[in-house]
Amino acid sequence: MSHTVPLSAGERAELERLRAEVAALRARPAAGGHGAARSPGRGRRLRTVGATLVIVLGCVLAPFSVVTTWLDTQVTDTDAYVKTVAPLIEDPAVQRALSAAVTNAVFDALGIEETTTAALSSLAGRTDLPPEMQQRIEGLAVPIVSGVQGFVRTQVNTVVGSDQFAVTWAQANAIVHRQLVAVLTGDTREGVSVVDGQVSIDIAPFVELVKERLVERGVTVAERIPTIHRSFVLFTLPNLPAAQTAFGLLNTAGAVLPYVTVLVLAGGVLLARNRRRALVGAGIGIAASMLVLGAVLALARTGYLNAVPPDLLAREPAARLYDTLVRFLRTGLRATFVVGVVVAAVAYLTGPSAAAVGVRRGLSRGLTRVRELSGAPGGLAGPRLGARLGTYRTMIRIVVLVLAALVILFWDRPTPADVIVVAGVAALLLVVLEVLAAPAAAPLETVPAPPRT
Repeated sequence: MSHTVPLSAGERAELERLRAEVAALRARPAAGGHGAARSPGRGRRLRTVGATLVIVLGCVLAPFSVVTTWLDTQVTDTDAYVKTVAPLIEDPAVQRALSAAVTNAVFDALGIEETTTAALSSLAGRTDLPPEMQQRIEGLAVPIVSGVQGFVRTQVNTVVGSDQFAVTWAQANAIVHRQLVAVLTGDTREGVSVVDGQVSIDIAPFVELVKERLVERGVTVAERIPTIHRSFVLFTLPNLPAAQTAFGLLNTAGAVLPYVTVLVLAGGVLLARNRRRALVGAGIGIAASMLVLGAVLALARTGYLNAVPPDLLAREPAARLYDTLVRFLRTGLRATFVVGVVVAAVAYLTGPSAAAVGVRRGLSRGLTRVRELSGAPGGLAGPRLGARLGTYRTMIRIVVLVLAALVILFWDRPTPADVIVVAGVAALLLVVLEVLAAPAAAPLETVPAPPRT
C-alpha cells in the first residue's frame, strides 16, 4: 500500500516559490492590459522592419560601391587605364577604323588623285603625240591613282599592325586619359578641351609613322606630308554637366564606399531577430543589385553607340572601345554577384530547412565514417590536438570565414573564378577542421528520479 512521504522544509520552500512564479506569470497579461500584451510583438516587428530597411540600403549601395572601385582603380589611374585599352590596338575593327582615318589623312595631304590627273593631262597635251596616244595617257589616271592608293593602304595597314604603332597608341591614350579626367573633374587648364562632348585621339603621331614608312619604301613624295592634326573619336559625353556631377560624387566616395556598404549590411544582419534569414536576404539582395547594374551597363552601351555619329566612328570599333573600358567594371559586378550567391547559399545550408539538414547530416555521416576508418576516435590529429580543435571549433570557423571575406574584400579586381576559389578553400579548411577535430560530445541524458513510495 502506497503512502505519501512528507516534504522536507527545503522542498516545501521550493514548491511555494514555484507556485508564486506561476501565479505571477498568469496574472501578468491581465494586469498589463492589451497594450502590454502587444508591446513585445510590436518591438519585434519594429526590429524586423528596421533590419530590413538597413539591408535594403546596403544592397542599394552595393552597385555604387562597385562603380566607385572601378573609378578608383581604372578611370582615374592613367597607368591602369592605358593597360586596359592597350590591347585594343590588336582588335581588327579598331585597326580598320584607324587605318581608314590615317589613310584618308595621307591621301588628302598628298593630293594623289589631283596630282596624277594634272601630270597625265599635261603629258597628254603635248602636240607631238597622236590623238589616240593622248586618250590612252589620260585613261591611265584612274588605274595609277588606284594603284598608289592600294600601295599606301598596304603600308598603313602594316604600320598599324606593328609594335611601334602599339607603343604610339599607348602613349596617345595616356594623353587622352589625362584629358578625359581633366574634363570630368572640371579642370580647364590649357590644352584640355572637349568638342561637342567628344574625347578624341590626335592621329598626328600615327601619320608621322606612316610618313616614315612610305619614305623608306621609296615614296619620296611622302616627305611633303605636313603635320596633320585630326581627331579619332574614342568617347562621347552627350550630357557633360551630368557626367561631371556623377563623376564628382562617385570619385569623392572613392574607396570608402565599399567598406561603408559592408558595415551597413553587417549592421542590418546584426539588428535582425533571425540573423541567418537576414544573411540569406542580404546575399540575394546583393546578387539582384548586380543584375540591375549589369542591365544599366547594357542600356548605357546602347545609348553610347547611338550617340556616336557613324561618320566619326563606326559602330563596331565604338562597341569595342566601350566594352574594353567597362571590362573590369563588369568583372567586378560579376564577382560581387558570386559573393552574394555564396553568402546566401552558406546561410541557407546552415539553417533549419529539410534540405539544409539533409546536407549537413550527410556531411556529418561522411566525417564520422572517415574517423571510423582512421581508427582515431579523438580525431585524426590525435586525442590532445583533436580535443583542442574540438573545443575551439566555433572560433576557428569564424576566423576562416572572416579571413575569406577579407581576402575577397581587399583583392584587387577579383574575378568570379577568384571568388569561387576562395570560397572553395574556405570550405575545404572547414571540412579539414571537422575531420581533425574530436567529435562534439553528446549531450548528457537526464535520468528521471525514481518515484517516491
